[in-house]
Amino acid sequence: MSLVDQNQQSFPTSVQVTVHQARHLRPKGKNGTNDAYAIIQVAKDKFSTAVAEKSMAPMWKEEASFDLPLFHPGNVDRCTLHIIVMHRVQAGLDKFLGQAVVNLLELYENKGRQNWFQLVDKSGKADKLRGDVLLGITFMRNNMSASMVDLSMRDKPRSRMSKPSIYLFIYLLFFNGHKGFSFRKSIQNDLYSP
Repeated sequence: MSLVDQNQQSFPTSVQVTVHQARHLRPKGKNGTNDAYAIIQVAKDKFSTAVAEKSMAPMWKEEASFDLPLFHPGNVDRCTLHIIVMHRVQAGLDKFLGQAVVNLLELYENKGRQNWFQLVDKSGKADKLRGDVLLGITFMRNNMSASMVDLSMRDKPRSRMSKPSIYLFIYLLFFNGHKGFSFRKSIQNDLYSP
């Protein structure tokens, strides 16, 4: 298999998700509006947007990047993006407005980049109209191999102190230098003083 074939079959190493806005949200707050925010999640990594106050169509325009170390069809956890839209409550628990679950693998294969996604309930059913969220999704791939990283560091300046000289410096500083840090001198003075 040639390098070109391998490069075309490789998967992205990270994804950048932009939460642009939401529309047609169900009102949960006073005066028929929402204090809405979105939570973006890939596996255990989470990001939360700011709260857009008193709006039925909140505009966030916030982005977050997530690493995709095991992005392949066999790892569903790393290939799934969750967007959860919540209503901020002053006292008590925040209220769930809806969620969108996006299969990143399908989106990567179909080259979809900016789409509206329908919000559904917690079980994934579209039981009633909950609104939509506009997401921009960009896949990125780091093509540097380990050998390329080693080569890129070859011409970089290095510290004059190597690890052994740093350890020697610390030893001399703490055990031979300052009176406040030396345990040996105080013990020796106590034992051998007349």
